[in-house]
Amino acid sequence: MNLRITTFVLACILPVIALSRELDLPATDIFSKGSNQYSDDILEITKGRGATIGWYIKAKQEDEVRVSIEYSCAAPLNQDYQLSFDGIDTFWKVTPTAEKEFSRAELGVFKIRPGLPVLVLLVPPSGTKYKHPVRFRKLIVAGSKPGNLSRLPASEGAKGPATPATSPGFGAKLSGLHPALSTLDLRDEALTLRVSGMKMRGENEILFTTWDGDLFSLDLTAVTETGPPPFRRIARGLSEPMGLAVSGPRIFVTEKNQVTELIDKDNDGMFETYRCVSQDWPCSMDYHEYLFGAVVKDDHLYFNASVGMARRGIDNYQPPLRGSVIKVHIDSGETEIFAGGLRTPDGIGLAADGGILVTDNQGEWLPANKLIHVEKGGFYQFRSIPPWHPLDVPKATPPAVWLPHGEIAASPTEPFVIPSNWGPYAGQVLFGDETFGGLQRAFLEKVDGVTQGAVFRFSQGFQHHFHRFAITPDGELYAGGIARGKDEEFIHRVSGLTRIRYTGNDVFEPLAARLYTNGLEIEFTLPLAEGTGWNPAAWHVTQWGYQATQTYGGQKVRHRRTGVRSATVSADRRRVFLELAEITPGEVIHVRLAQSLTSGNGLPLRTGDLWYTVNRIPANLPGEVKAAPPVTFAEPKSFFHYTKGDAGQILFQTYCTSCHSLDGTKLVGPSLQGLAGSHLRVIQPGSDKVLSVMATADYIRQSIMEPNALLAEGYPENIMPPMGGILTDKQIDALVNYLTKEPVTP
Repeated sequence: MNLRITTFVLACILPVIALSRELDLPATDIFSKGSNQYSDDILEITKGRGATIGWYIKAKQEDEVRVSIEYSCAAPLNQDYQLSFDGIDTFWKVTPTAEKEFSRAELGVFKIRPGLPVLVLLVPPSGTKYKHPVRFRKLIVAGSKPGNLSRLPASEGAKGPATPATSPGFGAKLSGLHPALSTLDLRDEALTLRVSGMKMRGENEILFTTWDGDLFSLDLTAVTETGPPPFRRIARGLSEPMGLAVSGPRIFVTEKNQVTELIDKDNDGMFETYRCVSQDWPCSMDYHEYLFGAVVKDDHLYFNASVGMARRGIDNYQPPLRGSVIKVHIDSGETEIFAGGLRTPDGIGLAADGGILVTDNQGEWLPANKLIHVEKGGFYQFRSIPPWHPLDVPKATPPAVWLPHGEIAASPTEPFVIPSNWGPYAGQVLFGDETFGGLQRAFLEKVDGVTQGAVFRFSQGFQHHFHRFAITPDGELYAGGIARGKDEEFIHRVSGLTRIRYTGNDVFEPLAARLYTNGLEIEFTLPLAEGTGWNPAAWHVTQWGYQATQTYGGQKVRHRRTGVRSATVSADRRRVFLELAEITPGEVIHVRLAQSLTSGNGLPLRTGDLWYTVNRIPANLPGEVKAAPPVTFAEPKSFFHYTKGDAGQILFQTYCTSCHSLDGTKLVGPSLQGLAGSHLRVIQPGSDKVLSVMATADYIRQSIMEPNALLAEGYPENIMPPMGGILTDKQIDALVNYLTKEPVTP
């Protein structure tokens, strides 16, 4: 073929290739296949939990696109697939095909925006494992504009920006007690008290329930600094009472499946009469169906009904009305479903404005943990198969604050308002965490009537895993710990009661964060050292969105670094305004502060992270931008150090250290000290058969992907989430490599 003909042929072919209106999203280029298997270029999907079948695509121009799937499926499924396109969901009922015969089905029509990458997710049902696979080859995205669409490699779209090196309080969990707090462990070694509900009765008496079904009283005037506290059992026989409320002389508990008033008819101090106030909602008595927490407001009791776990692993079914905030009149028992879409809402409290605060736990439909300022009729995303919750709507009500899993929370518990005598923190919100441990702090503000705000690390260094709280009139905080499982030593150690006092000691840390039209203002507990804070390089800012899926957890969406155009320090040096290059509604802004920042009186910065959730951007409210004093840039310095380090070690610190240690310490899960190559005793769920297995790379991988497949002896099912639903294949490889390269302990 001569040169002229060759040129003519290429000229005809190349425009066709470059200007295609269709874009293929193949099964071979996804984030994580989970426990599913490839057959050449076909992904055979039998189980959705742990799989992240997703791609990032980009568009040069706005367009309308049609999404189709190429697949085969030999038998009908009892659940639908979810297609999530840039956060917009549609559901696909899989139509059976002939055995291994491929068909093409249209899944939906969407508008695609230009600019930032768009995440497309094909999400199988989460729980059920099917004997017959859906054999999936690709999605096809077809637009009207030739050459408009392109695909990013999965590894590039999911990796996110570079992260500065971490240390406790700066990218990693705190390691000690807050300097302005003092504690006393109120322990009677003869008792294991798993505190499930707690309230003050009067000024000097604490009442608390235990998971085992008892109600105790503690006279605070009789507490000494040494010796066992004078606990007194005043009721027994309650069924998993996870909430306690006091209204004047009346006492209410939320038991396994009813609201109960406790009555002392003979006035002997013991409660012998239990009155059912309400049980006006369905239940299945699943082990995970609890009524969490209890607060009284205007003669009504508010509490949370969690969803079940066991049935979800079979067909994803829930009894109606589970996952609700429920409102019950304390006299008539009249019951109202106040809000819905919750999963494991193990905390409820009253906000400073009189509203209801709820915390919820990451899982199916929840890509991260949440702190919610409840709106009446609000729907907070969790759903199961139909019949769906009566408040279910396509667009979920956003939380006040997202709590990134493993970074600031893992199993958040009761939120409460900090008392007025706790110095600069007064009026903010504290909450506990049953696995992450410690106390975390949130600052809330309203923008256009919508609650949003920031969350900060506050304190670790406590023995107990805090679950419920009570505050005395003079500002003493009593925190009750709880744990579940079969390890009696661990349960005894982390359960019980702690007294916490605010000492007033000076601490230099970020106090609050407020959103403006053009950026974020950070307030500190003390003035910054003179001349510091002006350099934009001292503020590492990233942002991302979350996309809910019907499988466990979720990816950070559009995770990227945000430019800081300027940093302006206020005249009193207590506030710094960061002018940001972009702010996007529905996303989280994460700010890492430079560890070199100091206060005006020379104190080092104790914590250097905050996460601000943007629900609304205030209109016409710009933050003040000033030119920096020239002296602040006289000596340029590196505020952050980046190191590749060991990716597996970083992942372990982020996702695993809340439950697993490497030094033999027992936490929520077993210690992984000397794991690689060791022999372990495991149990298959549903049987009492004990097996001995070697901790090979394959076993460790299976434990990450399917933690319920083989249970470590002494630990129950569902205590560990399937991390394959959060991590990509490449991240799981790095984590397995980190855990297997450690030498075997003799």
